[in-house]
Amino acid sequence: MAHYYRFFGLERDPFLDTADPYFYCELGALRKAKERLTESVDASRGLTVVIGEPGTGKTSLSGALEQDMLADDRVVLGKILDPTFATETEFLIAVGRVFGLALPPRSSAALKNALKNFFFETAILEKRTLVLAIDEAQNLSDENLEALRLLLNYHVPQRKLLNILLFGQSELEARIHAKVNFADRVDSWIRLARLDETMAGAVLDFRLSRAGLSPGQAVFSPDARALLLEGAQGLPRRLTMLGHLSMQEAADRASTLVAEDHVRTALLSRGIEILPQPLPAPAPAFEVATAAVDAPRSSFLSRLFTRRAEK
Repeated sequence: MAHYYRFFGLERDPFLDTADPYFYCELGALRKAKERLTESVDASRGLTVVIGEPGTGKTSLSGALEQDMLADDRVVLGKILDPTFATETEFLIAVGRVFGLALPPRSSAALKNALKNFFFETAILEKRTLVLAIDEAQNLSDENLEALRLLLNYHVPQRKLLNILLFGQSELEARIHAKVNFADRVDSWIRLARLDETMAGAVLDFRLSRAGLSPGQAVFSPDARALLLEGAQGLPRRLTMLGHLSMQEAADRASTLVAEDHVRTALLSRGIEILPQPLPAPAPAFEVATAAVDAPRSSFLSRLFTRRAEK
């Protein structure tokens, strides 16, 4: 069976729900966020926290940054996708594992010492930059947040031995602020907000262009595009999901242009209701009628008083 996007003449799926750096639209606030992350890592400043509600693009930002770092031989990157670990020991072993270390189960103190030696050899002797990126960081236990705080203590006068990048949902910020000793170690906070309509439209156009849309060709009608952007509510993930469903619905109906009805069907399939815009209220008829009735009356009274004045 042919892929739905080929029905529109595209070479790739523009709305695949993965953090593919090929479709990462680095505009406006997202560009600034990536620049701040890069600067923090380059300077080895320690801890940077990226906060955003689900669907705002944290994983996409992390993936784009990861691609850049993997292309740099000076950077050693370790990434933890799900930091849900029962004990501090399990967590520290996992930290070592993502850097290629096979640490045996030992005491917490022994594991931290082994990591410290590795960090020193890599960052100081080999002069490379160590980065630990943790996705879904709101799932870190209090015990493992404390373990990260201790790992940030490893430094020389000029730099931290380990850079830690935490990507998490909004509740992570409150948890960090509740731990003053940990909050004080945050070098930079990056908060990802919802996209405005202009930015969301730019992301939509960028993804379609990267998928092979020819210049001047349209996939969405103006009304369909407006409804899609409204339904996405500034969330890149939702924009991707609704764009996919809308195009698939249009292809199923053998339409090479996504219409408003196709988008509305996609919205309903995900329980998203967009109420139609109310029509502007007509001017009250009684005001016009009153003016029409009162005009002769006002004229009559004016003439009456004028005559009495003359007498």
